[in-house]
Amino acid sequence: MNHSPAPFKVRPYRPGDSEAVADICRRSPQSSQWPREIYDQAHSSGQIVVIAELNGQICGFVVARITGDEAEILNAAVDPAHRRKGIGSALLTTAISSAQAQNAKAIYLEVRESNSAAVSFYQRYGFEKTAERRGYYSSPTENAVVMKKLTV
Repeated sequence: MNHSPAPFKVRPYRPGDSEAVADICRRSPQSSQWPREIYDQAHSSGQIVVIAELNGQICGFVVARITGDEAEILNAAVDPAHRRKGIGSALLTTAISSAQAQNAKAIYLEVRESNSAAVSFYQRYGFEKTAERRGYYSSPTENAVVMKKLTV
């Protein structure tokens, strides 16, 4: 008998997901700490909001917006208990595909300068460091690394 864990699935955000998403953020201090209402607002305004679910439980998310022919990843996190299982990769590639489907020619994001794991992760998916924003983050104050991926 095969007792491997059930695979996760990636699906669109649904109203009602905000509490679980906000909870993942609270356990992921490197993520933007948004009030839970922001996720519903992002979804209702047509932004890209995708969810990873494992055994019926939300275990990760990505929020991105399209502006003209550019996309920006605004927030993302995977529950610490479920990292390094391909969930972040599936969420990111889904967000990239959604942005491409909406004619985005480039995707941008910012990441804390100290978050070398995230920088390496995004580089594996074709993002390149393009700039630095001094003092961009607070609590603690830290520079942001701006990264860009061309989608065409």
